[in-house]
Amino acid sequence: MQTVGIHGLWLLAGIVVAVYAAKLLVDGSVAISQRLNIPQFVIGAIVIGFGSSMPAFAVNIGAAMMGDTALALGNILGSNLFNIAVTLGIVGLICPLPVGQDTVVKDLPMHVIAALMIGVCGNQLYLDKIEYHQLMVSHGIILLCFFGIYLYYTMLEVMDHSSFKTPLHPRHHKIVHKETSLSLPKAFIYIAIGLIGLVIGGEIIVEQAKSIASQLGMSDHNIGLLIVGPGTSMPELTACLVAAYKRNTDMVIGNIIGSNLFNIFFTLGITSIIAPVPLDLAMNKVVILNLGLAVFLTLVVWLSRDKQIGRVSSAAM
Repeated sequence: MQTVGIHGLWLLAGIVVAVYAAKLLVDGSVAISQRLNIPQFVIGAIVIGFGSSMPAFAVNIGAAMMGDTALALGNILGSNLFNIAVTLGIVGLICPLPVGQDTVVKDLPMHVIAALMIGVCGNQLYLDKIEYHQLMVSHGIILLCFFGIYLYYTMLEVMDHSSFKTPLHPRHHKIVHKETSLSLPKAFIYIAIGLIGLVIGGEIIVEQAKSIASQLGMSDHNIGLLIVGPGTSMPELTACLVAAYKRNTDMVIGNIIGSNLFNIFFTLGITSIIAPVPLDLAMNKVVILNLGLAVFLTLVVWLSRDKQIGRVSSAAM
């Protein structure tokens, strides 16, 4: 157990490295975009999608490059379930969460579609009667096409200054709406350090998670689902709790759903193109749970007269 504790500390260190590296990468990218006069709505769309999801992306890409994607699906599902069931659940208990019109008509239905696609694409054994049970290159291309569609409409919303597409994290909000103080050389250094940090952090997380899994007799799927996925979602939880404390919750659900869609459409899409992502039969229970939670959240909002998530629904989550 002592060895497991050491691996656990290294896993925590890897998550911290990946999260901080993601911040440096986003800050540097936004600085370069502003210095080169790239439109603000493009910067906003990039920050919304990439800012909070880069740690999970780094883990999956690291696992795929090592030829071991058993951790990948658990990581995505663990992160998404944590975002909805824990983050939205806790914040919604603190104060009701209003939902923007753009989230009602686009983000929530897309969230259901994304959850459904994981089950459909990964269950060829049942649906197509062929001996495959994994996400492959063709599935990755389809997911990336959906990501392109989602990013396009998100950029239109940001361009229209939709309050529900404002980056949640205070630092992200600041760098999108204010002129950056970073010079171009410093911005490139931030990007370089951020990329290196994401690679190193992702490799540490994958290696330590696999070591813990082997010593505890847990599968890589479960390690990704229960440890790595929630771990990479902690920055989003922290930002949401701060927003709830300040009663600034208008943008919470839009950003959470956006992060989940990025995880599935982009991260899982890229991962499955690099290497097949197996869907263990036991993971189908989690896939169904993820779909059920997405449908539940959508119905709660659609059936709500004032279009918000109340405390009862949050307790249920």
